[in-house]
Amino acid sequence: MQPSRRVVDVTETDGLDATIRCLVVKALTAEGAVPAAYSIGGGNTAILDAFAESGRPAPLLIVHDLDEDNIRLLRAGRVAAVLHHDLRADMRRASQVIMSAQNALPGFTVAPSAIQVVTPYNVP
Repeated sequence: MQPSRRVVDVTETDGLDATIRCLVVKALTAEGAVPAAYSIGGGNTAILDAFAESGRPAPLLIVHDLDEDNIRLLRAGRVAAVLHHDLRADMRRASQVIMSAQNALPGFTVAPSAIQVVTPYNVP
């Protein structure tokens, strides 16, 4: 929707905090202002540490999965929002799709997985 806005991808992180921090610092060194970030994986504290290490203001950070680390970051106000899928509901739905494909669950219709947006104001 905003073609002038650039997206900077940081990939191939292997999921380790040290690698993520290093790659984010490297990306920040090559980029101008980075006002917002989305993290689909872990290492969110490392991302925030990379911004601090680079002397950059913390981004508006949106992360994925409501785990202990992200709840802590939400409560500290360091993360703007967590996109959360109920993994049990997703597994139940996957089982229902398989059963339906085998005609073991007549009348089942596939619906998209519900996504919860958790912010510092509605942390469970």
